[in-house]
Amino acid sequence: MIRKIIASVLILLFVLGPVYSDPIEYEYEPYTKEEFPIWSLELRRAESIFFGSLVITFPVAMGIYSLASTLGMPTPSEDYQQVLQQALIAGGLSLIIAGTDWIIGRVAGE
Repeated sequence: MIRKIIASVLILLFVLGPVYSDPIEYEYEPYTKEEFPIWSLELRRAESIFFGSLVITFPVAMGIYSLASTLGMPTPSEDYQQVLQQALIAGGLSLIIAGTDWIIGRVAGE
């Protein structure tokens, strides 16, 4: 019985608390490029390109892996090991894409 009363009081506090509280007087200011060091912007770009390209490289890696296994490449018998190898191939391809973008950005920026 006491648990129900405590739960009811807490629910009322959480529901009615924001209704009776004072509004926060704060104006939003967007971030500027000067707030972040250049390496963090480059890292963020590389991260976006890496994970964005995984959408394309994973099916490509699966196709390459399937083709190579039909041509005689030895493959493990366990399914999870095959998926792990395909994921490593896709991650390597995405890493190459992100690294290539970084190198092109360095060369073009100088």
